[in-house]
Amino acid sequence: MAKVTPELFHVLNDPKLEAVLARLYNEAVKQIWPVMWRLLPQLPKMIRGGADWDNKDNAYYEDKYIPIVPAQGAFLYMQACALKAKNIVEFGTSFGISTLYLAKAAKDNGGKVITTEYVPKKAATAQQNFDQAGLADYIQILEGDALETLKEVEGEIDLVLLDGWPDLVFEVFKLLEPKLKTGAVIMVDDVEGFTPAMQDYLDYVRSPDNGYISSVVKPDKGMEFTIKVK
Repeated sequence: MAKVTPELFHVLNDPKLEAVLARLYNEAVKQIWPVMWRLLPQLPKMIRGGADWDNKDNAYYEDKYIPIVPAQGAFLYMQACALKAKNIVEFGTSFGISTLYLAKAAKDNGGKVITTEYVPKKAATAQQNFDQAGLADYIQILEGDALETLKEVEGEIDLVLLDGWPDLVFEVFKLLEPKLKTGAVIMVDDVEGFTPAMQDYLDYVRSPDNGYISSVVKPDKGMEFTIKVK
């Protein structure tokens, strides 16, 4: 991740939010090397085309950030603004970094973000971050198993960010798929590092017969960018 500077967040035009994001990214930077060391055995696979996700390691990440990078956040915000997205759904809140970018767009668009987090401590800390950023009114955080909590989503969905456990991406997507409006955008992080864990999802959205167009975009780091076209 690049050095955390105010220029990373200028597109948001919100000093209060930018201050919270700077704090969170600085905390995330402190965790980079321990996480990299943990992933070291999988790095060769990740570089060559992706690694599977080992669920036995989930507990290790219960206090880790592993956020989208600022360029991805700016891309999310701008894409949500371009879509005038009002009904935004996120799988994988963590400490709320990506949620804050989406919530700023929801505020600008007169909408709301529904986000879900499995770890109670992360959900509670994320809520505090939302309060500090002044965006809590534009976010509904659902605590628990996303495959259960996201059943509560109502109305047509404009934009989805899938950034939880890689091996659950396709299941969560299929849960939300009936609620996607035509023209909806779906974005998935870590698509290059953990391609095998998401191959079922990638095969599905990259097949035009299923009603999507999809490709990897790289706002600093690769994301799968998908549009529902029918």
